[in-house]
Amino acid sequence: MPRLLPVIFLALLSLPLLAAPAGYREGVDYKRLKQPLPVVGILGKIEVETVFWYGCPHCFDLAKIQEGWKKGLGKDVETAEIPVIFGKPWQAHAQLFYALEEMNLLEQAHFVIFDAVQKQGKRLDKEKDIAEFLKQRFGVKEADFGRIYDSFGIRNQAQKASAITRGAQLMGVPAIIVDNRYVVDPAMAGGLENMLKISDFLIEKIRAEKAVAEKKAVPVAK
Repeated sequence: MPRLLPVIFLALLSLPLLAAPAGYREGVDYKRLKQPLPVVGILGKIEVETVFWYGCPHCFDLAKIQEGWKKGLGKDVETAEIPVIFGKPWQAHAQLFYALEEMNLLEQAHFVIFDAVQKQGKRLDKEKDIAEFLKQRFGVKEADFGRIYDSFGIRNQAQKASAITRGAQLMGVPAIIVDNRYVVDPAMAGGLENMLKISDFLIEKIRAEKAVAEKKAVPVAK
């Protein structure tokens, strides 16, 4: 496994989990993008996208604590994962992620891949090694995986993911993008748990803004 670049939050484990303040401040606890990202999900939903890398231990930790959190977000919120690409190993993992999605294996295999990379020391950054792993664990035929993994569609999805993370001006992972315009990272938030608290705050903020906008849009009866 290549050493994580300085841009990845290597010191995160030493960060204390700060108590959540009454309110959160833009530019202090989270940042607002100057240019909102394109909508990638269902129009009208509040998008919450987690940017990750299978080689990032803090991404693994965040994914685990997000499982229960996501279930309570509400029907007006749509969640998604976006693999980040900072170089060649990241590219391989991004294509792996989208290949799993294409094969309808993502829900079953996502945490298995995380565990293999983080706890078993498997790199899984070469097509041959990934194919062998998926064959052993999930019975995926190597030829079928190879056809999907290196397909135009998978590479195109990886390129789109890369464009989103570039647009979000990310310098490291994990990160949460809320409503295509707010970015929450562990350094500004003060820890992984606080990333979820700040995301909750932003979701409520967006709901309130939408409620006001909808109220203004209702015509007044004469």
